[in-house]
Amino acid sequence: MSTSVNALAWKVADGEAVLAETLGPSGTLPQALVQVRYTGVCGSDVPKLSRTWNGPIPTPWFPGHEIVGREAGSGKWVAVDPLIGCATCHDCRNGRIHLCPALRRIGWDLPGGLAEAVRVPPASVVELPSLQDPAHGTLADPLAVALHGVRCGLPAPCGRIGIVGAGPLGICTAVAAAAAGWEVHLAVRSAARHRELHAALAGRNLSVHNGALPLCEAVVDAASGQNDSPLRQAIEGVRDGGMVLVQNAYLPGVALSTPLRDLFRRSITVRGSFSYCRAGGRDDFRDALALLEHGGAWADLLTRDRYLLPELPQALAALQGPSPSRPIKVLLTPNS
Repeated sequence: MSTSVNALAWKVADGEAVLAETLGPSGTLPQALVQVRYTGVCGSDVPKLSRTWNGPIPTPWFPGHEIVGREAGSGKWVAVDPLIGCATCHDCRNGRIHLCPALRRIGWDLPGGLAEAVRVPPASVVELPSLQDPAHGTLADPLAVALHGVRCGLPAPCGRIGIVGAGPLGICTAVAAAAAGWEVHLAVRSAARHRELHAALAGRNLSVHNGALPLCEAVVDAASGQNDSPLRQAIEGVRDGGMVLVQNAYLPGVALSTPLRDLFRRSITVRGSFSYCRAGGRDDFRDALALLEHGGAWADLLTRDRYLLPELPQALAALQGPSPSRPIKVLLTPNS
């Protein structure tokens, strides 16, 4: 591999996102070079790229952690697992890599995939299974988050589960929960989105609601976290004695306005679920890729809207545009 490969990448510094040249000398540590073909724009990246985020951002920041491409040399289609733990702490040794105090993340602490190419540790490179469309592999990260929540954050399937939030994470959670045996109810605010998701998720053990959820044994908050209304909706939709699982990456400073007395009088458990892990002999990221082998209209829908790499500003504008024309998710690709 050349030690001086150059590639264009989106770089954020001083609040400005610009296309810059990256991939200089690779250094002494082993690294794999991935020629990027598709990178998903994660919902957690949108406020950071749109200047509505009031938390810290690395300087400089090379975003993009939902990466699919071809490994240089072998030419194999691969996805990139963005979580890199220290491998020696108590949590890493028990597979809870997401809790590693020295955790580094590709697309945050390390250069990410909104680029023509990216260097990553060889252990982060995961060969794609036989997918209906290689672009579906960009969904491995949100689907792994969903799998982690369903498998590690909830009790064993015990009936009805509601999901607040019909974005990529909510849809992935609905798919993961249905596969695990839950009776799934997904709340959608837009009538047009309701029709679209009803068609895309047809044939699964789930219902799409354009309105209030029925009372559920568990409710997952998988919405966008600009205020606490999704969590309040989840609390209202769960039965007394049930569980609310929060997968929502709330913006810094968002507080719960529901009186705590009302919450705990109902014996409701509220639990957070962050990222994904490799505990219990399972690997959420690789299991997500295996689940994506089945593909389906829902995966096509989430990977439908694609922009060229220089078109990131247009992609962000589309994601923040008026409903119902707003895409659920967008991908960037260096290819025309």
